[in-house]
Amino acid sequence: MSADSELARELTALVLATPGVQEVYPAGAGLEALVRVTRSGPSGRAQATICVLDEHPVPTTLREVSRALAARLAAEPEEFDVTVKASRIQ
Repeated sequence: MSADSELARELTALVLATPGVQEVYPAGAGLEALVRVTRSGPSGRAQATICVLDEHPVPTTLREVSRALAARLAAEPEEFDVTVKASRIQ
């Protein structure tokens, strides 16, 4: 398993542990983890698409997931761009 795959699995678990997140959807075809991690030179990108529980405000949940991902990715040598989308509210 590559370092990116391991990181993607870790980030997926982090997203699922965030209050208000019901589910994480695959961010790309054939991915084992649900958060997509890509790197290009000195930068990287993390993408997540989530389902938010209806009793949690969507903007707050998106912000909390983004903050959690950014905090974890701050330990990586690359500077990461974090994108989180809500695909469904349940």
